[in-house]
Amino acid sequence: MKNLIVFIIVFIAGMGVQAQSNLTLYNMEPIPQRLSVNPALSPDCKWYMGTPGLSSNDFSFNSNAFSILKIGNSLGTRPNGAYILNLIRSSEFLDRPFVHIDMNQEWFNAGFRVRKSMFFLTVLEKVKTKISIPSDLLKLAFQGNSGPNVGYDFNFNFGLDVLHTRELALGFNRTFLNDRLTLGGTAKYIRGQNVIQTVNNDLRFRNNAADLTFDVQADIEINKYTPFLEDQMGVSTKQRIFGNPNNSGFGLDLGASLDLNKRITLTASIIDLGQIYWNDAQKIKSKKPGGTFSYQGIENLISDSIGFQNSFQNLSDTLLHIFALETTSTSFSTGLLGEFYMGANLRLNDRHNAGALVYGSFYKKQFYPAITFSWNSEFGRFMALSLSYTAMRENYSNFGLGLGLNFDAEQFYIASDNVSNAISGDQQNLRIRFGWNHTVGRKEWEEKQRKKITKK
Repeated sequence: MKNLIVFIIVFIAGMGVQAQSNLTLYNMEPIPQRLSVNPALSPDCKWYMGTPGLSSNDFSFNSNAFSILKIGNSLGTRPNGAYILNLIRSSEFLDRPFVHIDMNQEWFNAGFRVRKSMFFLTVLEKVKTKISIPSDLLKLAFQGNSGPNVGYDFNFNFGLDVLHTRELALGFNRTFLNDRLTLGGTAKYIRGQNVIQTVNNDLRFRNNAADLTFDVQADIEINKYTPFLEDQMGVSTKQRIFGNPNNSGFGLDLGASLDLNKRITLTASIIDLGQIYWNDAQKIKSKKPGGTFSYQGIENLISDSIGFQNSFQNLSDTLLHIFALETTSTSFSTGLLGEFYMGANLRLNDRHNAGALVYGSFYKKQFYPAITFSWNSEFGRFMALSLSYTAMRENYSNFGLGLGLNFDAEQFYIASDNVSNAISGDQQNLRIRFGWNHTVGRKEWEEKQRKKITKK
């Protein structure tokens, strides 16, 4: 019972709260954190150090059907003040929905230059969640199994992958060819904190027209290591600050930047290559994969706010019996859900440039691309400003803003790929990142760069 509840809670929680990544930040030259998306893109200072715990806080939400505002509007209250989710008020959720969520936080970040090289060190916590939600699950919740759904075969093939890690990253880049070419890389040692990996998700409900019963076929296999989630449910676990050493792995970022001439710069990077090996994990699997079970039927469970908790409990008990899940110890590996970037910048002078950036990631054999056009300016050493427009899969109204402010050595920045959505409150695609750094030697670095551009 505990394992089924863990799964359902994570599934629903992901619906309420990952996604194109840092497309505006990529071209903000003064900000050290852009090394996280291309280790060849050094900031314009001699050395820097982020404020511990505050140097970078990053949140991303991306969905083709859900939005934070619509989910908020779907919440209703019961007489006792508890919240319930009234999905009938959100029927637009039915269009093949997916949800991606990222949350990242830097605990420590610092870097320094030695002649033509830069070294940097980061301690980072990451949470990546990728969910694909079967439309038929919501169809059943809205409409039940009667009326137009008599004789309908419901396909509940879901996808759920959660990856929560803490990593120690050591990076290096160096310039070549008279400073025209910069190559960089970041090596990461990673400790796994929590994971849910969907291996198999074949789940079908055949709705019998004669008596409105269901024939259920289930072939489910999920790998998990979830001490944090189980702690939230009151189950005692062995949580460790730095993670379980038996669940660890390695990752790699690679990047390059090439100045074709004094006007045009080409950049590219591949982020989060690598794997984590989970040796203290569990497998939840159907005892009788592919077996057929009969079930009396499911009414419109979620529309009745008064009986929501009882209905949810009854449903979870019934599903546990039907699916006949068993839990065993297991070992497995997960990839780091990598991403890639390819960019080109046209520099008008040493203060202003226009950029084009292509981004891509993969999940469940689906490609999630984005293309960004940006205008990037620096106003002295005090302010950096980036304006961007992004078109991505099934969403073409993303206007971004990046702002960096420097008060002597203190640097504050904020960047969002979807500032227009944040203002309207209709956040179907939202990314925001902000932080506080300490930078030294920007004047000397700017003078060196200005001389380099003049010579080309």
